[in-house]
Amino acid sequence: MKYYYSRMVLAAALLGASTAAMAQAERAPANEDQGGPAEGDVIIVEGQKIAKSESTPLAAEFVEFGTQVQIISDEEIKTGGFTNFGELAAGLIRGANVGYSPDEGEFTIRIDGGTDRDTLLLVDGVPYFDRSSPSEDLWPATAIDPRMISSVEIFRGGQSLYFGSNGGLGVVSVRSKQPDGKFEGEIGVYAGSFKTREIYGNVSVPLPLGDEGQHSLMVFGRSYETDSNTLFNREAFADTLLELGGFRKYPYSYNNIGAKYRWQIRPGTELRAGFQLATIDFEDTFPDSSPYAPNKTEFPIFNASFISQLNDKLRVEFEGHYQAPKLINTELDPLVCSIPRVADLPASVRSRAPTGGFTTAAAFEAFAAANGLPAGCVTNPQFNFGRANVQAREGIYVNPANGQPYGTLSNPFPIGNPMGFVIQSVANFGTGVPTKGIGDVDQFVSGYIDYGANLRAVYKWADWLESVVGVQNTSYKDNSDPVFGVRNVTLRSTGVYGDLRFKLPVFEGLNISLAGRHDFNTNFKDETVWKFGARQELPGGFYLRASGGTSYSAPKIDEIGAYGPLANVNPGLESQSVKAYNFGAGINGEFSGGTFNIELGYFTTDITNQFGDRTIGGVCLEYAREVRPGALLARDEIERNRASIVTPDAFCATAAAANLAQNQTVAVNTLAKQTIEGFTVDLSLDTKLFQFDVTFTKNKSLEPNPNRGLLARLDGTTTNLGFVLPGPAGTDEFRQSAERPEWSLSGLFTVTPSDRWVLSLNPRYQGPEWAWAPGGAARLVNAAGERVVKDVNFGNYFVLNGSIQYYLGENREHRFMLRAVNILGKDYFERYSGGSTLQISRAAVRGEIGPQNSSYYRQYGWNGKPRSFWVQYEYNF
Repeated sequence: MKYYYSRMVLAAALLGASTAAMAQAERAPANEDQGGPAEGDVIIVEGQKIAKSESTPLAAEFVEFGTQVQIISDEEIKTGGFTNFGELAAGLIRGANVGYSPDEGEFTIRIDGGTDRDTLLLVDGVPYFDRSSPSEDLWPATAIDPRMISSVEIFRGGQSLYFGSNGGLGVVSVRSKQPDGKFEGEIGVYAGSFKTREIYGNVSVPLPLGDEGQHSLMVFGRSYETDSNTLFNREAFADTLLELGGFRKYPYSYNNIGAKYRWQIRPGTELRAGFQLATIDFEDTFPDSSPYAPNKTEFPIFNASFISQLNDKLRVEFEGHYQAPKLINTELDPLVCSIPRVADLPASVRSRAPTGGFTTAAAFEAFAAANGLPAGCVTNPQFNFGRANVQAREGIYVNPANGQPYGTLSNPFPIGNPMGFVIQSVANFGTGVPTKGIGDVDQFVSGYIDYGANLRAVYKWADWLESVVGVQNTSYKDNSDPVFGVRNVTLRSTGVYGDLRFKLPVFEGLNISLAGRHDFNTNFKDETVWKFGARQELPGGFYLRASGGTSYSAPKIDEIGAYGPLANVNPGLESQSVKAYNFGAGINGEFSGGTFNIELGYFTTDITNQFGDRTIGGVCLEYAREVRPGALLARDEIERNRASIVTPDAFCATAAAANLAQNQTVAVNTLAKQTIEGFTVDLSLDTKLFQFDVTFTKNKSLEPNPNRGLLARLDGTTTNLGFVLPGPAGTDEFRQSAERPEWSLSGLFTVTPSDRWVLSLNPRYQGPEWAWAPGGAARLVNAAGERVVKDVNFGNYFVLNGSIQYYLGENREHRFMLRAVNILGKDYFERYSGGSTLQISRAAVRGEIGPQNSSYYRQYGWNGKPRSFWVQYEYNF
């Protein structure tokens, strides 16, 4: 009922606004021809002339000084009809890879082969980056309302200098629709496959304060509901999950409401503020674990900005934010009848049981028969409790041999038989109570608080010299219920940065940027980064560009060592470091009354100081057996452990002085290095009739191969064979990072035969993308020495999406769209599991299979959408 009510309120509000709009005596045309911007008011991005008013000043300056920039316009976004930002990124952002699946309610955005933490996603300056929560990850990218996006700006290469942490491979900056002093808005509906239904809209009104249009307010909202496509195939599920109804639909619900305020103080100076509350409800069940897991996330976000062109030399910009995302989830695991422990047996028969307990159900069943015990689980079924279980005539609760309900002494549940559900998790480093239940005693809220501000000033000293100085603060801390036991630690970073920009008169068309930044950090080590950029315009429209430098990724709350009484904060913990270089050569030109761009690019990135945790006794020399008699490890063993990490020597001295236990842990940096290298080919054409943008990205995103040198094992045994596991898995030092396509080719092709019709195709052709078998499964071989759990290439597919739009009305105020996804009906996977364990399956619970068996592992994929269609209607006023 709550969703029905919210949709009705939203519909009423928007309908009232549209009625008021139609009552206006005068209305500005939706697409009034202003004659186009003057030549000095445009920037050339990928061969396309973009009005400076349609981009941020920073984007225009980044283009000028060598950064590779992509700008996605509102018109391009409309061609896709995207229902979440994951779909938009996969369809329109060059070289983007979506972590997880856009249809799952959980996804992240990566560019150019990086990890989740190396691409910083911003929305109006607010970082949509997960700071971690003790229940499980939050997914801020899911909170973005695609109907409120005005444009997307992508800045490639290391970008920590201007934006702080997590911009190691680039920044994806989303700019949302804003009030602009006029009465205007849009209302839309969207419906189609998977019972999708949506209503959305925004209305901007001038306020009767000050001069006309000086103050304005926008209200907006969206309600989106869908059953979604079948995410996992039936054969992916463990048998016990199937018997409990684990194969089910994945309904997804998104609701958003908010307001934005604008004060145009004077020409060139404005103040903006906004608030939104987005809620996402989705199913988080998996084929190897939970049959029932509804998740609820809330994203209350406040933001404000100020920009002022004080004079022709000085511009000041400010952005600030506060957000407090929350996660409330229910996760029920199967309750499966298991082999009893010896301690659970009647005292009279314990001495007869094997000392080490029963390893198989068959062994216990034989023991039970010999000692007069029930050979399974007794639940004492009663008519008034679990009524359906007792009255059932068939199914998991009934013995098919006699038709009687399971659970009595004479008719116990067989070992390996599912009996119902049990709450999945407890606060294992907190109070120990269940946290993912259904009510106030067993379901608790996890989340974090994130707030910060970024202030910078741009000063033009001369036609050939300008400078940027800025200061940025980012702070975050846990905001979960106390039962989780997270330490009250605030991670804070205050950075001071500067950038000198030269337009050297001695080399016409040469622009150079040299910049640096130092961050003063709390609870982790201070960081210094640098960046350069250069662009050389050449005759005939040719150009060269280059950028490079260092960036970093600050630790999350869990990575700092704030989770649990045995974890410790390491003040000397270093940020994850990124060094990236990006080069390009291209040409901008004119063709057939329009513009074109051709560019060849190259990028290379090294990622070091990745985060990990170790026991104090495993890495601190003060805890060696030679120093502390009775310690677990000798000095030489500790030295071997220290060889793979940045040693926390200062912490170790403090830990030893405080006599901390050797089993406590400390956050550390590892010495593992990830190397990314690739090249790009970009082609674009923009004419009145035809527009296309095609990009090819080839990248090697290499990580150390953890299976290198592992000895093979015969399937079903734990005995090492006399040879390394066969193929590249056993011999290669590095491998392509999981879920990073080796190459991709994508594009947007649009035909506009008139100002009424827009026809678009959005193809994506992807090369190999790997899901790696885990070490225990990867080393298993058959009698012929061949691997039996192989690595899976789930890439090499082609998907074609498209849309047809038609504009109706004197001012094209009515927009109709037919959206088609996967037009060719290709079966493909968005993501893949290389080998999840089936530890809750009947055979595993009975002890008939284990980690030494290939049948203990299940490989499965997240299905991409099948061929599907939607229609959209939007009214602009």
